[in-house]
Amino acid sequence: VVEPFLDDLSNWYLRRSRRRFWKSEHDADKNAAYDTLYRVLTTLCRLLAPLVPFFTDVMYQNLVRSVDPDAPESVHHDAWPQAALAAVDESLLTQMALARQLVTVGHSARNSANVKLRQPLARALVHLEADAGTLDAGLIDLVRDELNVKQVAFVEELGELVSYRALPDNKLLGPRFGARFPALRAALAAQDPLAVVRRVRAGLPVRLDVEGEEVELAPAEVLVQELPREGLAVASERGVTVAVDVVITPELAAEGLAREVVRRVQNLRKE
Repeated sequence: VVEPFLDDLSNWYLRRSRRRFWKSEHDADKNAAYDTLYRVLTTLCRLLAPLVPFFTDVMYQNLVRSVDPDAPESVHHDAWPQAALAAVDESLLTQMALARQLVTVGHSARNSANVKLRQPLARALVHLEADAGTLDAGLIDLVRDELNVKQVAFVEELGELVSYRALPDNKLLGPRFGARFPALRAALAAQDPLAVVRRVRAGLPVRLDVEGEEVELAPAEVLVQELPREGLAVASERGVTVAVDVVITPELAAEGLAREVVRRVQNLRKE
């Protein structure tokens, strides 16, 4: 439980809040970021005290006793942390989980086209299944920033992102139909691919006319191929599909080059 939490803290919250920590002005936003991090670390310290007693006591002396001499002398003299259930915002947690899923799927789409994250792209197109949830404007901006795209847009139909091809499973249907298998394949190819896919994914059989005989194929006997629309790279996961526009205009290429220069200069500064 602690390990994934630390991953969330370092690779998501701290990384996303870097500008809040680095900015020169000590405004309410910067103070809130520091306060959140401080509360997380001191709570985690008390939570882990029974498991790693010496390490957590060093953390406690540095974080707590150094600024509050009236605090208990050791973390092991302090109270066990209690969950503040009234502060839990389930709606926000659900939306953030969806936002992070969109980012993960979007990164997969970029990787499938071998486009580096430093290269800005024009847009990301998102299709969500009916029960996937929604995002408010602030989290959409977060997704846009994480995917390094100029625009995030939502589409109603998955067919706007991919085209489909339905194929009979050779291993299952070849022995069953024998010499009639080519006719079966042709009959399946003549169907509306989207209609076939909808039936297969709904667990319904697909009915075909093969040489004047009506045959019924089980969903497991039909293979579905998703082909990205031209100019898009697409990835899907658990009701979420993200397509990124991989057409790189000269303006986008120049912006990507500028980011690459900055990255190399920063590496030279570190060295």
